[in-house]
Amino acid sequence: MLIELLVGLAMYLPAFAANGGATFIRNGTPIDFRRNFKDGRRILGDGKSFEGLLLSLTFGVDVGIIISRFLGIDWILVGLVESLFAMLGDMAGAFIKRRLNIPRGGRAWGLDQLDFILGSTLGILIMGIRPSLYQFLFVALIAFLMHMFTNYGAYRLKIKTVPW
Repeated sequence: MLIELLVGLAMYLPAFAANGGATFIRNGTPIDFRRNFKDGRRILGDGKSFEGLLLSLTFGVDVGIIISRFLGIDWILVGLVESLFAMLGDMAGAFIKRRLNIPRGGRAWGLDQLDFILGSTLGILIMGIRPSLYQFLFVALIAFLMHMFTNYGAYRLKIKTVPW
């Protein structure tokens, strides 16, 4: 069972890398071009940029390359697709937060931690990879805990103004 969970975690490494990669871009070109939705609020917000998306895909593909080298399986395309869908999941989360009138950086428990995992799961399912329910739940738990831990760490280091 432990091996199955660790394989599941390895399966999602490109998504974790992609999700973390976007945070290195502070002031990029917003994907929504600063446009508002029909409700008058921003479509996604300034936190979703073309530069962040490109860096995320680069991080995810790089992890796919590393997996390919060490495990001897071709994971590069999977890394790209998984990273892209992780970021689409993240953008869907931002879209939902804007509709709920939650500002950028505002707290949305569950959605903040799991949007990229849900997106990447869709991506790997499209690729024909079928994580078990246990693998998915384990990865979701790890993502949830890592999000809380890293955000608190960033707050303590004064990188973020809020601990979430």
